[in-house]
Amino acid sequence: MNRREFINKGMAAAAACCAATTLPALTAACNTPSRNRIGIQLYSINKILPDDIPGNLRKLADIGYARAEAYGFNGSTFLNKPLKEWANIMKDYGIQLSGTHCGTPLLPPDVNASEWDYWRKSVGEMNEAGGKLLVQSFLPSDKSLDDLKRIAEQFNKIGSLCKQAGLQFGYHNHHAEFKTVEGEIIIDVLLKNTDPELVFFQIDLGHAVNGGGDILAYMKNYPKRFLSWHASDFKKEQGYTELGKGDVPYAQLFAQAGELGLIDLTVEQETGGDVYIALKNNFDYLSQYPWTKL
Repeated sequence: MNRREFINKGMAAAAACCAATTLPALTAACNTPSRNRIGIQLYSINKILPDDIPGNLRKLADIGYARAEAYGFNGSTFLNKPLKEWANIMKDYGIQLSGTHCGTPLLPPDVNASEWDYWRKSVGEMNEAGGKLLVQSFLPSDKSLDDLKRIAEQFNKIGSLCKQAGLQFGYHNHHAEFKTVEGEIIIDVLLKNTDPELVFFQIDLGHAVNGGGDILAYMKNYPKRFLSWHASDFKKEQGYTELGKGDVPYAQLFAQAGELGLIDLTVEQETGGDVYIALKNNFDYLSQYPWTKL
């Protein structure tokens, strides 16, 4: 089962804060002292994490990861534990909970409808846990251009709920968002119809390459919209790989990281083999770039 299927079934630091941005909650997320600016999406170890949570967190901390992002949050718990409990466990290993991947299908226009309780509860749970980022990690529907515009408007409303609570709402892409619907690229429709004050984009770099997206062009055409990067890599004709071994232009991206407004950097590894070898290689690869240092 790939990550997108899993999600649908289941339903950084103070220096970085100097970057110019209109997203106060993302800036606030950088105020907690940390060892570096490199985070890990816990989905990278989803097959082994539930069996030994302390042991796996210890391994991540030993590599050097200072922040962690949860996945598949159902509005109440992540792997049967409240986010606050996760945050407390992580602190024992020097890891900060940055946020979580979550999400719901298309919601009704009325924010007072019961379907919106999921987001209100998620906001409360994240505030208690001390994280800052709630990230919708799948596209509810992409049947038509009108559907996409409605989704974008829903994202604005979720973003407003988050902003009122001092959090920030974002959207994480997969490769399918670079396909077209009625002649328009899906992610372009979302970018054009969401309010930069309310919605940031967490670009998955490997998925973007897989989908045929020109990452550098997107960064230029939509300045300071991609304030969170999911560090993954993809080699054309071969598939997903470790960082630096694919076609993501990391050197060019990090050369512009400050100008682009990068605040959140999170590794996500979805390849086979020994995941901890890959995560160590990824951490070491990212560590060469000055942006990752405090």
